Amino acid sequence: MFSTLLHTALYEDINKELALRILEESRSPKNALELFAAASILRDKTLGKELSFSAGFAGVLPCRIVPRCNYCTYFVTEPFPLPDLLTCVKKVEELGIQQLHLSGGSNLEGYDTEILEMVRGIHDVSDIQVEVNLGPSLSADTVKGLKEMKVVSITSSLETFNPELFNRTKPGDSLEKRKQLLETCEQEGVPIRSMMMVGLGESYADRIEHLFYLSQFSHLYHLRFSRFYPFSRTVLRNRPRCSPWELARTLAVARLIMPRVNLGLAAGNNLDDLPLWYAAGGGNQLLGVMVSRKDAETNPEEEVTVINKTCFIRNRIPAVQRYLQEMGAVTSGYSK
Repeated sequence: MFSTLLHTALYEDINKELALRILEESRSPKNALELFAAASILRDKTLGKELSFSAGFAGVLPCRIVPRCNYCTYFVTEPFPLPDLLTCVKKVEELGIQQLHLSGGSNLEGYDTEILEMVRGIHDVSDIQVEVNLGPSLSADTVKGLKEMKVVSITSSLETFNPELFNRTKPGDSLEKRKQLLETCEQEGVPIRSMMMVGLGESYADRIEHLFYLSQFSHLYHLRFSRFYPFSRTVLRNRPRCSPWELARTLAVARLIMPRVNLGLAAGNNLDDLPLWYAAGGGNQLLGVMVSRKDAETNPEEEVTVINKTCFIRNRIPAVQRYLQEMGAVTSGYSK
């Protein structure tokens, strides 16, 4: 019976009802493994088998969302000094990385001038391709300006599509402004990245509504999945950790809905999540290098470059490549 559901999704059509049923019935390992196999084959057919690396720059601008989101610890209070950021860009380029994304924080009043200056500064010293992730901080004019500067993509992460849950866990944020940014990027023909948090308290039906909403955007090229983690200093510190099984099954269903979209991992995941991500149809872009303003415990296989006491480059590529080789996965190197 489950095989029939998958066959319909793959070769006829997938709608919300069918997607929800597949997600619900994939709880059992037997069905989940069948789902993963179908999603992986679909990924290989549509995106190919080669995986590539990009770099992430975290905390490039302060988060002005008040009150803070109930689960987040990634905010900073000061901008990333441009000279330090440009030094990191050059170091990342030396590692062979060809694409980076600038992340956080958000400002409902706008970060238009700041991000344009930052991207312009990067272009002055490097040919690396840039993606921007500042939440609902960009005006329509800034989206147009970033398009003219040939920014590779703009991110608008909804996290959750359930309005009540969004307002309860992100009381200072705006779901409507985040959706508006998606619509502006679509209208301007700018490639879109988004993120979905799994395990925040949403229902299976909420996840399916979220995925189908995103699938309407023809310029969506990358959707990343966060796995909820109860950080100790947050309001949601007592909420249970999201299971990797929940994320993998949701991602596999997403692959059936949006076969040509890159499906990646975001906050709350680690290297140990890679095998299940890949098995469930994840791909084809990986975060290989992380630039952070906070020192953090690292994997012994990671190579850390200390720029100064508040600026660190973590090269995870050796560790990630080992995991991928053990899975028989192929890396083409670095994002184009």
